[in-house]
Amino acid sequence: MSIISAKDIIKSGIAILTAMLLFTGCETVPSSPDVAEVVSDISVDDAIKMVSGEGPPMQGISALIAYADAAVPNIKATLWLGRFGVQSGQLEKAHARFSKVLELEPDHLEATWDLAMLDMQMGASEAAANGFKVCVNRDPGMYKGYFFLATCLKNMDKPVEALEQYRTFLPLTTDSVLQMKVEGIINRLEVDINVVSDPNE
Repeated sequence: MSIISAKDIIKSGIAILTAMLLFTGCETVPSSPDVAEVVSDISVDDAIKMVSGEGPPMQGISALIAYADAAVPNIKATLWLGRFGVQSGQLEKAHARFSKVLELEPDHLEATWDLAMLDMQMGASEAAANGFKVCVNRDPGMYKGYFFLATCLKNMDKPVEALEQYRTFLPLTTDSVLQMKVEGIINRLEVDINVVSDPNE
């Protein structure tokens, strides 16, 4: 894993702050612009880089919106508008973008994951749990979904189901700090479940 420098952090922070201002304005203008007029020779990948700090972010956001709101929406542009929306705190707009991706491509795992993470952030635990279930069932590499699924189930007052998911996740992670955290959660859940099962014990 590469080490992120202070310069990169500042650069990223400036890009996110800029995106916040841009989203507040750009996402409120009438949609469905002529893509050719807005994006010219800017590709979706180039637009993403611009918003991430490698070019004029206004131009990048405008290009992504043009691609996403075209007669035939670009999936990648729509997905990344959702991600930039999350970064800039535009959660409702981000939710709409992720939902649009799944409307266009129901099996899109990245959008399913991003929407589940956003649902969890917004307190929609049941919706988030359903999304994480899809991810872990279809891609073993998304094993962290077991942790988030367990967290959602715990928030939904389903300790037995949560315990099962935490136990599934534990041997899959190599993060020793996280392992200790999960072991502690498992121990507390086991105690709580036993107390509920046998209140006179």
